[in-house]
Amino acid sequence: MENLKVKDFMTNDITFVFENDTVEVVIDILNKTGLPGISVVDNELKVIGFVGEDDIIRACLPSYFNLLQTAAFLPDTNLFIRRLKEIAHEPIGKFATKPAQTVKPSDTLLYVADLIMRKGYKIIPVVDDNNVLLGFVTRISVLESAVHKEMVVSDGR
Repeated sequence: MENLKVKDFMTNDITFVFENDTVEVVIDILNKTGLPGISVVDNELKVIGFVGEDDIIRACLPSYFNLLQTAAFLPDTNLFIRRLKEIAHEPIGKFATKPAQTVKPSDTLLYVADLIMRKGYKIIPVVDDNNVLLGFVTRISVLESAVHKEMVVSDGR
């Protein structure tokens, strides 16, 4: 049996945006790639943040995710669309999560699975020792690897 590492199931894709790219550009990239989020990098391709669909929604309706927990919540679609149009040309760095949660190629599948379960991540950037973007892992790649590959699983003893 093997102990799977991130390098064994990561996607070697360095799709990214710069901090000054606009919200509109990020939405277009996410739509075209089908990714739920994207790394924000500096000029050396070092990951300085991460922005996902949830971050953009939160920027439009800051209390949206808290209000979802209440039974009486009905989102105001007009407000959302109006706010999205207002922020469309703003720099994405304003809404990115900083610092970004990243993983290294040598991290284990179990470590990444734990992050995904505890934090609810859909995608996590993979970086080298200098924090330079190498690719990403997705929630589905973790699930696929866990179900199809032999690995060492600790039972906690």
